[in-house]
Amino acid sequence: MIANFFNQSKPINFLVLLFTGLLIFSFTIAFHIYFENRIYSAVQIAFNLSLFFLLLFFHNFLTTKNKLTKNNTYGLYIFILLFAIFPESITNMKLMLSNFFLFFAYRRIYSLHSNLDTGSKIFDSGLWIGVAFIFYNWSILFLLLSAAALFLFKRLKWNYYFMLIIGFITPIFLYFTYLVYADQQGTFQELFNFEFSFNYFNYNEFPLLIPTSVILVFSIWAIYPTLMKSRNAKQKYKASYKLLVLHLVLALAIGIVAPIKDGSEFLFYFFPFSIIFATYIQINQDNWFKEVVMFVFLGLALANFIIY
Repeated sequence: MIANFFNQSKPINFLVLLFTGLLIFSFTIAFHIYFENRIYSAVQIAFNLSLFFLLLFFHNFLTTKNKLTKNNTYGLYIFILLFAIFPESITNMKLMLSNFFLFFAYRRIYSLHSNLDTGSKIFDSGLWIGVAFIFYNWSILFLLLSAAALFLFKRLKWNYYFMLIIGFITPIFLYFTYLVYADQQGTFQELFNFEFSFNYFNYNEFPLLIPTSVILVFSIWAIYPTLMKSRNAKQKYKASYKLLVLHLVLALAIGIVAPIKDGSEFLFYFFPFSIIFATYIQINQDNWFKEVVMFVFLGLALANFIIY
């Protein structure tokens, strides 16, 4: 049923997923307005919706371009449902913007499997991480992803690491210049105030406890067999899978230290998790298992809206 339908990437699959994404976004905004009395302007809603659909587009583009999964839409299906499972992620503007710019960095990082324009790619990845850092400073951790990509894809010239740092500093310097001109230097200092919290009391509530537990269990469940399967793949794909695991770990680290624990902190986790688990679904030969896990994600999304 569901697994068979999304085991392909035809236009109908994308139409169904885009419609699902629109429903998730609409229900989340409506719930916030009518049950939590939050106020959104039409401009805010339109901007958030545009960001949301752009993230979906970048996910599909990045996955297809770098062949991170086979020719199916499992990854995009999981990615979209994660927004329903953690609905606060849709309305956290800073995290949405940070992730938007990080996708530009991911595009350059995962394309390092090709020998073409390595210097340009690594500079660009640093630059986009720098822009993401301005919106959410813990994004700085993804510099480690760029550095690891150079190592895993065997691009070991020392000047590449130097270009990564220069790329990262460039947008921050331009932002500093603007703030000096606007006489707002204090705002710049706040960039380096890394707020954190190890208070996980919110995770005791069912809307976060159940989905967080399931997603973390699924992550542990999928990583080992996926890495073992990648041992038989070509070197560039093997390196990509290892990079995805590191990506997952860095995203989890951000979730662990994030000062606000409302589920939005998992937004960084959505991309690597969706790709890793989609790969795990691909390599599993049991059709009944595929159907069960696809229904589990759907069930979590529906249940969370009811409990939420």
